[in-house]
Amino acid sequence: MTAVALATLTVVGFTVSQLSGTDSSALATVDPTVEPTTPRATSAAPPLGGEGEPALGTIPKIKDATPVPMPLDSVLTPMSDIKLIDQARDVAAAACMNALGFKTWTAGTIRTWDAGEYREHDFFDYIDPAVAAESGYPRQAEVKGVSSTFAGTKHEPTAEERKAYEGGASQTADGKPIPAGGCAGQADEKLYGQQKKLPADPRALAVASRSRALGDSRVRAALVSWQSCMQKAGVTAYQHPITAQNDPKWKSRTQGTPASDEEKRIAALDAKCQDEVNLVGVYKAVRAAYEQRLMEENKSKFAESKAIVDGWTKNAAAIIKSG
Repeated sequence: MTAVALATLTVVGFTVSQLSGTDSSALATVDPTVEPTTPRATSAAPPLGGEGEPALGTIPKIKDATPVPMPLDSVLTPMSDIKLIDQARDVAAAACMNALGFKTWTAGTIRTWDAGEYREHDFFDYIDPAVAAESGYPRQAEVKGVSSTFAGTKHEPTAEERKAYEGGASQTADGKPIPAGGCAGQADEKLYGQQKKLPADPRALAVASRSRALGDSRVRAALVSWQSCMQKAGVTAYQHPITAQNDPKWKSRTQGTPASDEEKRIAALDAKCQDEVNLVGVYKAVRAAYEQRLMEENKSKFAESKAIVDGWTKNAAAIIKSG
């Protein structure tokens, strides 16, 4: 993901690092016994509003991996639409570059997205202790089948091409005018037009609510209990489930690679302790409470936001069809 792409996604409210697993690595050193600073995921998200910690409804006892419904689910922009918008941006930028005379430039020369970024992600989801003991931490299947249109090329952009793409020059070497903001900027204009911000971005709100839930006193109490459970079993190296799952010794293991005996042991104990303290149930209940507060505070804005995103996806579909 390029800096240009990240800047654009932040402007329109879709920071991919907020949508994927990358924000979990930013929390890999969280100590549940220390008062947290604001997690990185909230830096680009709107304020949560409300005062104090919200009251909880019934705390569910999570015993399987069935997704737990959240209040914002019904208004979340589908990942498929976000991916479509990202792809269209690269297609539009490539068309602009080709028109400027850079004929070897394709939508994959600088690809501003990755297929694995469009998976739904949460900090805590149920891990079956028996399955963990058998195969270690769960791994998602690698995303395959990226279209050749976006697969990247062996072509390395030249300095002149980068200036045209990023807007670092006013014209090409042969005198063709470069649009303001470069071809990347022109692509943004074709996609977003004058509506580059949402009145309320449901996905940004969901990211902020799960980050707030991580620092909520009730979740922190469950994390302390989890840590105590691990320590009683003789495991003192991890202060947080995220650090256990993202241990460098197995973090990069792919789905098809067998887990080590050590990973299986830690994963099984982690899952057992999470189950004993109902960590996932507490976390999901707290997150739902924050999301419900956000729903009530922003419900008048969601319809307008959806209309704007629908316009973006319509533009994106047209760009890809003509590209």
